Amino acid sequence: MKRFAAFLILVFLGFAVSAYAQQGQRMPPDNNWAYGPQNNQWNPSWDRRPNPRSGACFYTTAPFRGHHFCVRSGDRLPSLPGGFGDNISSIQIFGRARVRIFNDRNYRNGSAELDRSVSDLRTVPFRKGHTWNNRISSIVVY
Repeated sequence: MKRFAAFLILVFLGFAVSAYAQQGQRMPPDNNWAYGPQNNQWNPSWDRRPNPRSGACFYTTAPFRGHHFCVRSGDRLPSLPGGFGDNISSIQIFGRARVRIFNDRNYRNGSAELDRSVSDLRTVPFRKGHTWNNRISSIVVY
């Protein structure tokens, strides 16, 4: 009886995966930090999620405080979740990740690459005497 129940569960799961794939959509990644065009609104639960093994977390307050969101290595965000554009003050990097930060959306108008955590972006020069504090609008995490 247990084997039959397990078989039915596997058949049902296989059907669900197949039906989802037939709608032309990919299965959602098994990851706590998944973002995309359909999910660009900050969610308070993000403050309670675990840090990625390899990636970076972006905080509204230095040092590594305030609201935050995290991104895995390999992810690209042409725009940031609501409330975070031009509102990042510290970046914590995990594993061997590197982060490229951009001044404007869609990876434009100046960038810098970081290979270690920065507790206060006021210490990272931008240009003409300005810093990267509250300036980031898009990111790539390698």
